[in-house]
Parts: sequence; C-alpha cells; structure tokens
Amino acid sequence: MHFDKEFLPAFKALDEFEKKGKNSFIITIRRLPDISYSHHMRITDDLEESYFYVKKIVLTLLWMIGGTEIMFFGSTDMYSYFKTKLDSDDELKKSVEEISKVFSSPVVFSYTENQYPDHAKMIPFSSSFKGNRIGFDAGGSDRKVTAVIDGKTVFSEEVLWQPKLEKDYHFHYEGILDSLNRAKKHLPSVDGIGISTAGIVIDNELAQAALFYSCSEEEKRTHVRTIFKDMMKKEFPDVPYNVANDGDVSAMGGYLLFHKNSVLGLALGTSEASGYCIDGCFNGWVNELGKVPFNYDDNAVSHYAMGIKGAGSEYLSQKGIIRLCKNAGVSFSGTLAEQLLKIQKEAEDGNETVLKAYQDMAEYLSSAILFYHRFFKFESVLLLGRVMSGIGGEIMTKRTEEALNEHHLAVEVFTANEKFKRLGQSYIAAGLPEIK
Repeated sequence: MHFDKEFLPAFKALDEFEKKGKNSFIITIRRLPDISYSHHMRITDDLEESYFYVKKIVLTLLWMIGGTEIMFFGSTDMYSYFKTKLDSDDELKKSVEEISKVFSSPVVFSYTENQYPDHAKMIPFSSSFKGNRIGFDAGGSDRKVTAVIDGKTVFSEEVLWQPKLEKDYHFHYEGILDSLNRAKKHLPSVDGIGISTAGIVIDNELAQAALFYSCSEEEKRTHVRTIFKDMMKKEFPDVPYNVANDGDVSAMGGYLLFHKNSVLGLALGTSEASGYCIDGCFNGWVNELGKVPFNYDDNAVSHYAMGIKGAGSEYLSQKGIIRLCKNAGVSFSGTLAEQLLKIQKEAEDGNETVLKAYQDMAEYLSSAILFYHRFFKFESVLLLGRVMSGIGGEIMTKRTEEALNEHHLAVEVFTANEKFKRLGQSYIAAGLPEIK
C-alpha cells in the first residue's frame, strides 16, 4: 500500500501469528437448527497476544455467518481469558449485543469437548424473470428501481438520497413507495416485487436495518423490522414479494446472468455489500462482510456504527477511495456520492495520483478476498457498486486479478457494464419472487 501506511492484511497477520502457534484451537458458531460452522486455528501460550486473533475470528464469525452460540475447543486457559474480556472489550461487546438483537436471543459463550460438522441452510431463489416484475435496490446514497416485462427492462431509475441521516422511518417508507409506484406505471400489472436492501434480512424482515441508522431503537423494533411486510400488505396486497440482502442479490446476479456457480457478490458503494450463492441457493449466512475486520493494524479505521477496527465497509467503499485520495493530497468536498463522482472524473482525466489510489483500492480488495476465501471456497467474485464504475473500476479489477494470481488463488474476478454496475442489483432483485 502506498497511500495507506496503516494497513495490515488479516491473511498475512494470521499467517505470521499461526506460524508461532503450537496449540490447536477451534471456534464453533451455531444458529440452531440450521447453521453450524467451525474455524480451526493455532494459538500461542501468550494469552493476550492470542486473544487479539481469537477476538478477530469471533467477530468474523458473528458477522459473516451469524449465530447465538459460540463454543471453544482446545485451550481452557484461552477460553477463561476470553470470558474475562466480554464485559470490558467494547468492540466485542457491541457486536455481541447487536447480534443478540438480530436473532432476538442472547449470544452464549461456552467451552466444549465436542466437535460439530459444518452445516448451512440452503435457501433456493427464483430463477425466472417471466411476468411483470419490479426490482428495487435500497442503497446508502441512492435508491434504484427497475420495471421488467419477461426479462426486458422497460423502466429504470436511480434517485439520490441519504437515508442514514434521517431519524423518521416515514422518510424511508415514502421514498421506497415512490420508487415502486414510479415503476408500476410502466407495467400493465404487477406480478411480483423483489427488494434488495442493505442490512440483515431474515424471513423478509430487516433484522438489522443499516439504512435506518438514525432511527430510534423503539422505531427499529416496532416499525422498521417489518417495514417491507407492512408496505406490501398495505400497498401491494396479494402480490408475491421477496426481500434479500443486497450482497446476496449481487451473488444471485452472478449465478443467473453470468452463469457462475459458487460466486461471492461484492457491491462497493456507500458501504460494502456482500453475499454468496451456490447451486441456485443462498447459504443462510448473514454475510455482513462490511463488518468483518480484514485490516489488523492497531490504527485501523473503525466501523462507523459497530466500532469494529479494520471493518470492510470503511475500506471497500466510497470511503475507502476517498481516504486514499485524501492521504495522497487530493481531497474533495460534498457528500460521499458527490466526492466519488469528482474522483471518477479525475481518473477519466488521467490524474496519476487518483489512478494510483485505485491501484491501492485493489490491494484492499485482493486482501479481503484472500481472507474471505479461508472461510468459504467461492470460485468467482462479481464486483458491482458505484466504486467500480469508470476507469477506476477497470484498474481495480485487473490489479485484483493479478494479486490473486500472485498468491496462487484460482478465483475469477469479473464485473459488468456501467449501467449494470449501478442498476444491476435492482434488475436482479426483480427475479427474487416466485410467481405461480
């Protein structure tokens, strides 16, 4: 990294640490009855040093897979030491509290002498774009909608907004409904509605509502969690609908439109949206990779809401390229979206400093992919989102491929045309609901 001196890739740090490790340690996360995953690592006799890495893995499992039962197998001293940190380590404590809210159940830590087989809940999605469909994608800096008739786009639109700053959930409700109604005007009827959104989605509910960041906890609990269910019931009764995390929708696009099988979808926009699909199914993980720490430097930037140091959303996003440019002495004013547009214009005009910043963004991206691949073995990565637009996105894609090859990781990295990068998720979302 040239413009970021405070970047220590997780995969490199873990390799160096585990070379010293003599003790096998297993961390298992479960979400009964559907999800179980175990991570095997090696730790040292230095409990404080080992705690740093164990905590990073626990945070990774909480936000990558999601569960309320964390079990340790191996060093009882490490388990006991970890337990003493639960109430004093704010970074860990906040994530535990938030995951408890997501699943409406406390997160429990325990020691076990059992080993559990890995298991995922495979959730199939529709593979058809037949009928009159609406696809909507709710992002942090814009909202996008597409009207589709038998797979053909008849209307698409993106509207800039800043939902994270709004305290009244009615703002979000009215904005979403406005986009849906605009698309509706271009269809003879509405046979199905698919919704792609930032945050954690469970059974069409917003278990964690990233775009409603400024709303009160009471509103999140009583109105926001079921906002899509309530809207569909009131505004589009009897219309089949499906709500999915925007990263999962990206991965779904890789499967449906690009015919990739085991695909990781990443959308680099206001934050880092991420998802995974295989064999026409989602795997039931929460896939909140934007909250997964992949920079292990002590001075890494912390996640804006969760306080997790080195979290992906602070690097694989508009904030990442803006920071790299600023570090190099090139800064802009305006919202994140406005600053990104200016950066992209500078890149198109051949600004060498900005072009180098995109090379550095590729180092972020390739490091993240190398780390993620330790947990699930995807064969390809589909890159979407505003950050991937223009010549900067081309540089990032090429350099990321080169970096993965240098590390002998056989993963294909690919993207789409400019319009698809911006509006693709709303089009893909239109294929979410199953129409009978």
